[in-house]
Amino acid sequence: MIGSIQNLVFTINKQTNQVKIGVLVFLVLAISGGYWYFYWSPKSDDIGRAKTRAAQVEKQVSEYEAIAKELPKFEAENERLQKEFELVASKLPKEKEIPALIDSVYEEISASSLDSIIFAPKPQVTREIYAEIPVEMQVVGTYYNLADFFDRISRLPRIVNVRNLNLERGKGGGTILDATFSVVTFRLLPAPPPPPGK
Repeated sequence: MIGSIQNLVFTINKQTNQVKIGVLVFLVLAISGGYWYFYWSPKSDDIGRAKTRAAQVEKQVSEYEAIAKELPKFEAENERLQKEFELVASKLPKEKEIPALIDSVYEEISASSLDSIIFAPKPQVTREIYAEIPVEMQVVGTYYNLADFFDRISRLPRIVNVRNLNLERGKGGGTILDATFSVVTFRLLPAPPPPPGK
């Protein structure tokens, strides 16, 4: 093997400079071609894939950075909404407070000089995160007595709404009104238990 290489080198040395340059160019091209085929071509594919992946990662990083910049704003908004929710929730009676609240509404009827014809608590109506507790009412009295009653229940420490108000002139005529309506209060429902395995 070594002898063959020595014979080849000896043969090339005897040739003219043009032949030597041709052989040199051929060897350079052969080595370059081999390098490109066996090493550079597969690596260039890897580099292309790596560049594509790097561009995807850069895009993701940019998106995460944009989200991170907005995060303090979202956190502040979330905190504000949480405080608002807690404030409203504090005005909703707890389940054990419902009977006392209904008693308070009934007491305001007498305090407003109204006559109670119907005072009938109804079953609660369940919504998504809260329940409504309605009380069907019918009272008789003057417009001012009725206005005084509505003012009084609006100042109760818990949220109380009046719905479906219907006014008619009383049977005795004059300034006496017959009013039917529903008084509704609300309570938060307990949070559902987390699903199993969480």
